[in-house]
This record gives sequence, C-alpha cells and structure tokens, in this order.
Amino acid sequence: MAYSAIAVANAFIEKAKERRISDLTPMKLQKLVYFAHAWSLAAGNEPLINDQVKAWKFGPVIDSIYQEFKSYGSNNITKLGTEFFYEDDGERLIRSRFVAPTVPKTDKMANAIIDTILEVYGDKSAYYLSNLTHEKGSAWAVTREHHQDGENKGFVIPDAIIGETTKKELGIE
Repeated sequence: MAYSAIAVANAFIEKAKERRISDLTPMKLQKLVYFAHAWSLAAGNEPLINDQVKAWKFGPVIDSIYQEFKSYGSNNITKLGTEFFYEDDGERLIRSRFVAPTVPKTDKMANAIIDTILEVYGDKSAYYLSNLTHEKGSAWAVTREHHQDGENKGFVIPDAIIGETTKKELGIE
C-alpha cells in the first residue's frame, strides 16, 4: 500500500529516534524516503509513497517533505511532520485538523523496507546519500537530459524508471 510521503518520513523520524540516529536532517530524510520508495518499486513493483519524485540539483526530491521540513535547514529534525486532513459528512459538517500520519506497524512489508534502509544508510551523511542518487545508472542520472542537472525542478522522475534503475543497482532482474 502506498502512503503519503509525510507518513513514510514520520516512520523514519520515529525509527531514527529509537536507533539514536542524530543526524536526520531534511536532506537526509529526503534521500531515505526516496531509497525506501525505490527499493519498494524494485522489490515488489509497488510504490511506497503516493507522491511524485522530482529531479532537483541535489537529487530526487519529494515536494511535500521539502515543504514540511525546510524550516530545519541543515539541522536535525525533532518533530513529526503533519498533513491537513478534513472530513465532509456530505451534509453541512466539515471537520478539519492537522494530523501526523505514519505507516501502521501492521504493514510488515513497508516497515521492513524502512528498517532495511535505516540499516544500510542510517549511518551515512546526507551528502553521501545525495551523491548516491547521482551515480551513473541512477534514476536521476538516466533522466539528466530531461531535467538539465536539476535545473528543471518540475521534472517528475517516473516510478517506472525509479524501479527499473534500482533493480539494476541492486542486481534484481
């Protein structure tokens, strides 16, 4: 099941706290969520997030995560992200609030992917992870001519390309 990128980001924030990962900056969070989504596409042909991934100068970026956590700058994220949620009862009542979504503990596959990404990349710096997303054969690199090295920030990297390139990177074919 695909979740909002904020829900997946919040799962990373919670698990990073449990594991005492102290350098969870917005840039590192972007890359961790991206890799989890990419691995989900590669392993099961299923997206982990329902947000689009765009190609920016420093690699793949998910707008909602960027907007939610940009105020941290290069500092560590300390709070869960929120999303605006509303319910319309079809009559006259509309309820709205901000919620901090997360991936349910019952989704074993999604949590296994998030845990694996933290095991593999949790001790890496944001810049290391950003450099990984630029390597030859990566989805960002394969689509480079379309986004002009991230200058065209509106360019969406298709999930099909993310999955295909990640399968090659992981040796899954």
